[in-house]
Amino acid sequence: MYAITGAFGQTGLALSQALLDAGHAFRMIVRRDDTQAEKWRRRGAEVVIADIGNPNELAQAFQNVEAAYLMNPPAYFTPDLHGQARHVHASLLEAAHFAKVPYLVALSSVGAQHDAGTGNILTTHNFEQQLQNYSGNLTILRAANFMENWAWSMQSVKENRVLPSMFRPIGKSLPMVSALDIGHCAAKLLSENSMHRRVVELHGPKDYSPLEASQTLSEILGHHIQAVEYVDTDWANTMLSKGFPQATVDVFIEMFAGFNSGLISFEGNHETIRGEVTLHEAMSAMLKHEPKS
Repeated sequence: MYAITGAFGQTGLALSQALLDAGHAFRMIVRRDDTQAEKWRRRGAEVVIADIGNPNELAQAFQNVEAAYLMNPPAYFTPDLHGQARHVHASLLEAAHFAKVPYLVALSSVGAQHDAGTGNILTTHNFEQQLQNYSGNLTILRAANFMENWAWSMQSVKENRVLPSMFRPIGKSLPMVSALDIGHCAAKLLSENSMHRRVVELHGPKDYSPLEASQTLSEILGHHIQAVEYVDTDWANTMLSKGFPQATVDVFIEMFAGFNSGLISFEGNHETIRGEVTLHEAMSAMLKHEPKS
């Protein structure tokens, strides 16, 4: 039996599907009991309700599992993103210790090796630091930038035929991976039940630039989409207008600066895995599930 935190998030759903397809028993840990939970129960999953910030509830959810997938769901609207992350990480580890989970696969990020200058990726640095105190076996899965993060720009794509990018210059390629590949990789790592500590760096099949992303959208949509470099103030004003706290906007701007300077990158001295989902496939699936305007 495997336990999955963040089970209704992008990677959690992909992982659950991969485990279901492979015939593994798994327990989805979610915040609320709803129609989606019932759907997964009918498909054969065990679904339990627990607050990831509550180690007592989590410890119950972790009982009698051979391995657990740990991730910290984004909390972009909280006033203190880093403080919330530290609390959740401590809760996850306290619960796993109490339940004596033998093996953990923890989702981290490209750039998590740095202790400054990475914006919101600094939360995964804290996660990795806290994980060093875990007594069981551990695999840290550092994933590239999610391909699905381009969904944040789809309103501009649809309304203005423009793909705004905070990644600069727009012709510079960077590692990107689909959430689907993260789920598949996590399923493989859980089933391997590694007996030693390891860090895995997960890339997509190739690196992509914002310019390639706009060209991909042009192919899918059948009309020209122009990639445009966003300046910090324009991006910040857009995010603030959507209700994001200033502190969250600030850490995102720092993160983009870290990517653009080259600070946020893979170390390259750990095990490397490449996914199979292309940017075209990821964007096609993303647009298919976008609400109609």
